[in-house]
Amino acid sequence: MIQLLPETTLQLSTDAGLPLTTGVTYDQFEAALAEKLEQLISNDFQQFVLLLYKVDVSEHAIRQVLEADLSPEIYRKIAALLIERQQEKILSRKQYSQPPPDDGEEKW
Repeated sequence: MIQLLPETTLQLSTDAGLPLTTGVTYDQFEAALAEKLEQLISNDFQQFVLLLYKVDVSEHAIRQVLEADLSPEIYRKIAALLIERQQEKILSRKQYSQPPPDDGEEKW
């Protein structure tokens, strides 16, 4: 879903309070988001939870990551979950914001 990266970057940067950088790669953005998540988890856990709520990441998915891995890579895995969820939301909005096809019949 590389084509969704600019929209994803914009929305998650805003939600997470990251400085917006245009033209970043997926890996660069994931690393920056992971660093921000590490700061939030260490210093402002409530903001971390609010971010998860705002992006609407599944609690089950977060628990799976936390139970499977406690290495420093955990922040990148959580960042990947946020990016994936944001891209799902973007795709869903695009899919449902399109007008239905006109089949020539009169609508009431």
